[in-house]
Amino acid sequence: MQTIDKAKANGLARFTSLVYLYTGLGIALWLVVANAIARNAGLSKAIFSLAGAHSIIFTILVVAVAFGFISLCNYFATRSYFMTFVSYVAFLVALSVIGVPIFYLYSAASITQALVVTSAVFIVAAAFGFITKKDLTTWSRTLMIGLISIIVVSLINILIFKSSMMMLLINIAVVVIFLFYIAFDSQNIKRIYAQAEGSESLGAIALVASINLVLDFINVFMSLLSIFGDSN
Repeated sequence: MQTIDKAKANGLARFTSLVYLYTGLGIALWLVVANAIARNAGLSKAIFSLAGAHSIIFTILVVAVAFGFISLCNYFATRSYFMTFVSYVAFLVALSVIGVPIFYLYSAASITQALVVTSAVFIVAAAFGFITKKDLTTWSRTLMIGLISIIVVSLINILIFKSSMMMLLINIAVVVIFLFYIAFDSQNIKRIYAQAEGSESLGAIALVASINLVLDFINVFMSLLSIFGDSN
């Protein structure tokens, strides 16, 4: 019994390490691609022109394309690691368009500081979620309601009020909500491993498991940058 438990613990540790490795690499790739696009004047101008003329439609389109690739990741996870990886990279490339403006709006020092702070709070929240004995699935409904509320309020503010103070409060709420999501998704790694244990597709499943953590990190990072970043 002890040997079996130890084998399971070792398997979970390897799987968890792989998920966080993919998370770190995914965040790095997102930043690199966003920066590369920002350095391309022609491409940046086209993105800003489209976003400026149809900001909501543009954002919805980018998010829809990114989530389309997430669906492909889920589809290929138990079928092909290569196709899961290709879909994962495509998802990050599509989502990187949202990160392009930060390289124009904020100084390099602000971006670096936001990355450091986000990394620190991410580690703390992830460690809490993974270690705690409390079942965080009870948070699921509350977190979803909070996220939907933030999206609705953001749209109202963009379309009607255009208030910088409300935008500040929204960013603070985003940081809080996604810190909870980091803990939730970190604990969820255990449930994913329990369901996939023994599968030959653990590598691809770990890749898919990292997607939510990448999204959590990006949301916290961009909100912290918006709150504390110095204009470039």
